Amino acid sequence: MSPFSKLPCWVIMNCAEDKQCPAKQYPKEDCWEIFSEIDNSSFNICQDCIVFISRQEEAVLSSKEIERVMLKKGIVISAFAGRSDNLDN
Repeated sequence: MSPFSKLPCWVIMNCAEDKQCPAKQYPKEDCWEIFSEIDNSSFNICQDCIVFISRQEEAVLSSKEIERVMLKKGIVISAFAGRSDNLDN
């Protein structure tokens, strides 16, 4: 599993702080579970999402590949080290 797997999805996706989202209302649940309850077809999209991929035990991308994707998104895991408020997803 990627070191990014503990980050909330809205951090990984660089969502605006003020953006309303069902995932922010239920931070302990996986975002794809929340959205599949809203729209059954959303899981097809979620399977290709970096959030979903980073949380899989047997991910199709290596940790290094996931890290490169995150770095391109401007997310550096060391920036979240020691900040349990952002890692309690």
